[in-house]
Amino acid sequence: MLAAMPRRTLLLIAFLLAGWTFGLLDSRIPMPSSSGVFWVGNLGAPWLVLPFLAGWIAPSRQRALLGGALTCVAAMVGFFGPGSGWGPASLFFVASWVGIAVLAGGLYGLFGFTWGRSRTLLDGLALAVPFIVEPLAWSWGFGYSQGRLPIWSVELAVGLMLLVWVVVASRRRAMATTRAGT
Repeated sequence: MLAAMPRRTLLLIAFLLAGWTFGLLDSRIPMPSSSGVFWVGNLGAPWLVLPFLAGWIAPSRQRALLGGALTCVAAMVGFFGPGSGWGPASLFFVASWVGIAVLAGGLYGLFGFTWGRSRTLLDGLALAVPFIVEPLAWSWGFGYSQGRLPIWSVELAVGLMLLVWVVVASRRRAMATTRAGT
C-alpha cells in the first residue's frame, strides 16, 4: 500500500508524524521547580521549523500552506493530546493554540515553499530571525532573564547559524541567477 502512494504524500505523512512526535516530546519536558528546564519546552522558534520544511518539499503553494498548517496542528495534537493532562475545561485554551498553529504553520509552509524555489532572503530570514529574537525578547523585553543564559545562548547560536546559512544560500542563488541571465 505504501509503495502505491506518491512520494509527496509519503513525505507529508512523515512530516505529520514528525510534528506529532515533536509535540509529544515537547510536552514531556517536565515543569520542575527549577524553571531552567521549563523554558526548553516553551521555546517557540523550534515549532516553526517543521512547517517550513513541509512547505519546502511541497509541489505547490496550496500544498505548502496545507502541509505547513497540518504539520503544526499535528505538533499541537501531540502536545495537547491524550495523556497530556489537558481536560475539557481547557478546551478553549487548547483550541486557541490550534488556531495559532493553523495560521503560523500555514504561513511558514508558504515561507518554506518560496525559499525552496527562489532562496529569497525574506523567506529565509523568516526561519532564522525567531531563533534570534525569541531569547532577546524573553530575557530583555519581558523580564524573564532568570539565569536561563545557557538555553538562550543555544537558541541564539542556532539562529545565528541559520542566519549565516540563509544569507550565503540567498547570495549564491542571486549570483547564479545573475550569471545565467548574462
